Amino acid sequence: MLQEEKVEKALEALEECCGKCSVCSPDCPVAIAKRAMEGLQYDLEQCKAAD
Repeated sequence: MLQEEKVEKALEALEECCGKCSVCSPDCPVAIAKRAMEGLQYDLEQCKAAD
């Protein structure tokens, strides 16, 4: 499985974990993980575009 696919599956799993709170706290572990995975996804897309 390509790394991009793994990141996409991880983002889907994080979306399922999200409680959809009315006010999302920056300290929420799900929000922190989601931001980190979105950053990784962006970096992977940039590397792929550079090739």
